[in-house]
Amino acid sequence: MSESRHARQVALPVIGAEGQRRLSRATVAVVGLGALGSVEAEWLVRAGVGRLLLVDRDVVETTNLQRQVLYTEDDAARGRPKAEAAAARLRAVDSAVDLVPLALDLGPEAAEERLAEADLLLDGTDNFETRYLLNDLAVATRRPWVYAGAVGIHGAVAAFPVGTGCLRCLWPEPPPPGATPTCRDAGVLGPAVGAVASLAAAQAVRLLVGDAPEAPRLLHLDAWSLEVHAVAVPRDPECPACGARRFPWLDGERGRAEAEPVCGSEAVQLPADGARPDLVAGARRLAGRVEGLETTAGLVRWRHRGLELYLFADGRVLVRGTRDVGRARSALARTLGC
Repeated sequence: MSESRHARQVALPVIGAEGQRRLSRATVAVVGLGALGSVEAEWLVRAGVGRLLLVDRDVVETTNLQRQVLYTEDDAARGRPKAEAAAARLRAVDSAVDLVPLALDLGPEAAEERLAEADLLLDGTDNFETRYLLNDLAVATRRPWVYAGAVGIHGAVAAFPVGTGCLRCLWPEPPPPGATPTCRDAGVLGPAVGAVASLAAAQAVRLLVGDAPEAPRLLHLDAWSLEVHAVAVPRDPECPACGARRFPWLDGERGRAEAEPVCGSEAVQLPADGARPDLVAGARRLAGRVEGLETTAGLVRWRHRGLELYLFADGRVLVRGTRDVGRARSALARTLGC
């Protein structure tokens, strides 16, 4: 009889048979399935985590393929939602893992409702608004989470066990728009992101097997010069989140509310406006009026004057081919009348 799939991992003293059982019973929410999240999700599937909630609001583009390791040219050509494409790829890695694709923009209501069963929250995002929402959710509901971020040749990762410091002990407020580089203007080295994501996945496994550090540490990595340093993140008794227990991102007082260009993409996201759409009815309205009309269970896709538009089941619209919010809104109004 051949050895079990996870034999080499069970042999590790820090995991062992009991740790592997804990992993198999765990549910992890991977929020963001781009360069960070695609690596994180694959490592957790290969580690034997029993259930993954795969959350992403975007679709696969050709420019993603340089660093987002779960996706193929076919995914990009079809404009598949990343959550669905990631789940399909990961099922081929381990069919025993329960994979739940969630193609949605994670706002406060969705975070509380759709991530309620997660034992751990894992950051694969590219924006601070979602990270601060995850921090609010983790502290408010007493769940561990792992922060990760990378751009250019640099990255950072920190694990936040329950009852220790949190992201707002480190940074009480997110940086203002434009204050930090993005992968669009600073570029991104794929292996640098992969290294950060691998470290984040390792910290997630550590927390899940019950070996939580006493206090968080933030690790900075320069993948080009091989410089690494870590700093302690002591709990701040005056912290707005874990100290004063104020959660403005989770309460909906802070966060995204307007249309915005998508980081690293030639695309604009238009937020949901009102009730969830009837995708079947929307497709009927578009039939015969637009090019390339396609309908799946989770979205309607069509083309208009060089742009690709995606209407998702949660009411969001993604417009690819521009970063001009006005042009994106005009294309939606001309085709769907919204």
